[in-house]
Amino acid sequence: MNSFLKTLAAATLLSSVYLAPVQAANTLEINGSLFQQTGGSTFDTWKIVAPSGGTFKLNVLAYESTDNTTANAVDLNGDGEFTYIDPDTHFWKDDGSSNPLLNAANHLSRCDDIANNCPAINTPDFKLTDLGATFGASDGSIHFRRDPAYEVTVTAGNYLFVMADYFLNETEAAAGINTNDGIRNTSVGGHGDYRVTFSSDTHSFSLSGNTITVSQVPVPAAVWLFGSTIIGIVGIGRRKAGISV
Repeated sequence: MNSFLKTLAAATLLSSVYLAPVQAANTLEINGSLFQQTGGSTFDTWKIVAPSGGTFKLNVLAYESTDNTTANAVDLNGDGEFTYIDPDTHFWKDDGSSNPLLNAANHLSRCDDIANNCPAINTPDFKLTDLGATFGASDGSIHFRRDPAYEVTVTAGNYLFVMADYFLNETEAAAGINTNDGIRNTSVGGHGDYRVTFSSDTHSFSLSGNTITVSQVPVPAAVWLFGSTIIGIVGIGRRKAGISV
């Protein structure tokens, strides 16, 4: 091994000591409740602020039974209640108006189940991919498809994530109530709880009220230091090689 390669190997070993370990995916859990009313059910709207865009996953936990009956219900979140929300999730573009849901053109996607009523979307501004049953069950979901799980990619901007019971159409979203909807096994005045887990390998999440901010995770300074060290050594090696010729 020549002197340049020895120096490069030593620098690589030294620099690697300062490299930050690989971090687990950043996650955020949001929790909410949908209420059964006489004329239908409520739905929740969460604002997503993505200054630089990004890719992240969503995993819903809401349906606490393996079938449509109460006999096979399991208290998954440990709150002493059973929830039978059949999640109907949507993404809308937030156009900055007082109610972006009034404009059907802002509606980007709808995902109801795993591998059912959750079509893939691939546009320049928004992408959605179903992640399947294995990932869907990783948060404790027990029904084979009720709780959707998918990945989205968004461009820089503001969005709305809407959580409803099956199913919410654009007219009902604009009106502010899931008309004539009945949450399964839930009487008027009752409610169902849900949890949505956001995760990403490249972005972090923060929550303030009902606003979720998605931020790009900066590259650790140690990585830049390592890269600049290698580049510097390569430059020195080239200069030495030029002198020896």
